[in-house]
Amino acid sequence: MDPQYLQHHLTEQRDRLYSAALYVLRNEQDAEDVIQEAFLRLWKFPGRIESGKIPAWLRRVVHNLCIDQTRRRKTQAKHLGRPDPYALECLAAGPERRPDELSAEQDELLAAMEALAPETRSILVMHYFQGMKLVEIAEVLDLNPSTVKVRIHRARRSLRRELEPQPEAFAARQETG
Repeated sequence: MDPQYLQHHLTEQRDRLYSAALYVLRNEQDAEDVIQEAFLRLWKFPGRIESGKIPAWLRRVVHNLCIDQTRRRKTQAKHLGRPDPYALECLAAGPERRPDELSAEQDELLAAMEALAPETRSILVMHYFQGMKLVEIAEVLDLNPSTVKVRIHRARRSLRRELEPQPEAFAARQETG
């Protein structure tokens, strides 16, 4: 593969792919590793991918690598302990804010998203955080657009259930307020 051709895709896709990996993995080093592996795979298989389909192919590879990494992490957590929860707070805070400045709503949303399966969380990231259309997500994940729409709907319903005020919490707020 022509190095300039690879460089073009690297500069054009790197930030978008990195943010998707970071949202799913919630760890900067793991996200960087996933992006590096995706571009290495692109370098290794230059003739097998049509030039117009490289961005979708890269998103698919990153998605799959994130799922693999999440599964490895769960296996390691069973044997070695839990991953660093501070990484999730850093992601939610963003570059301009410190993790200790998270709003209560951001904390709640992060906790609710943590409860989702990695595949579902990845689809939500692509749609809501990266602005991808259902058809684009379906192409990247090799799914039917209807399937993507259903998964987003179910994920939103799960998030809504997680984020609804609990009757006990509501009653406690009424008593103190």
